[in-house]
Amino acid sequence: MKKLLVTTDFSNISRAGIRFAIQFAVQTPCELIFYSVNTKTFENSIDNYYKKTTQDYKLKKFILSIYKTTEKEVDKAEFVTENHTHVDKAIIAYAQKCNVDFICINTSGPGIFNQLIGTTATKLITTSPIPLLIIPYTYRRKAIHLLLYASDLAKIGIELTFVKKFAALFAADVAVYHYDALLDQGDFKHDFNTIAKNYQSDKVSFKFKKLNIEYSLLDHLQVDTREIRPSIIVMFTKQNRDWFERQFLSSKTRELGFDTHTPILVFRK
Repeated sequence: MKKLLVTTDFSNISRAGIRFAIQFAVQTPCELIFYSVNTKTFENSIDNYYKKTTQDYKLKKFILSIYKTTEKEVDKAEFVTENHTHVDKAIIAYAQKCNVDFICINTSGPGIFNQLIGTTATKLITTSPIPLLIIPYTYRRKAIHLLLYASDLAKIGIELTFVKKFAALFAADVAVYHYDALLDQGDFKHDFNTIAKNYQSDKVSFKFKKLNIEYSLLDHLQVDTREIRPSIIVMFTKQNRDWFERQFLSSKTRELGFDTHTPILVFRK
């Protein structure tokens, strides 16, 4: 049974991540750990105790109010609050302590990646050893049936195994998309077709597309996301600031905004 650590700061925006977690649990047996970090601490231990007790009650009340709107019953769920000065470090530490499979976190507003700058989500993308489910604030609950896996094909055999295991939780299909500026040159197209032949199946399909170097990977993904409407976009990231800035913060990406209703699953390379 999978475990999800679902973070919230009690904001309306964070409701999206909770709705996604509820949908996750509807489609496959899992344990949900709803988790909130309070960054304000007191020197007096008694004050800290009462603050945590209040936060615990507030968290459970907040989560149950969202369950009520979905007309779903709480099954396997925990409600946890902690005091910590660094939210991202607290999230990772608790996730590791509980051996969770995924951390579920929401974006902070319009422009799914533009609004990550300086946020907890940004820090988790570049530091978390645990896969992240990043949920846009506009997300509305719907069945998970198709994954768009954006791949550089370098480690397709290893990465696709993880993607297929995740897709199997929902009996979902996987559409592998590869973007390459050299698609129509030399033997590249033949090599790509050979890869597709080796890995495609009734649940896995491949799509190779010409990369326009004036646009970022996310710009290309935005176009194809609108076309095929996947339930989740899957990416494997190199966890360093240079990679993050190159892929997520190009001038074209900032210009277009990459607004989407689609959650993104980020695995660490």
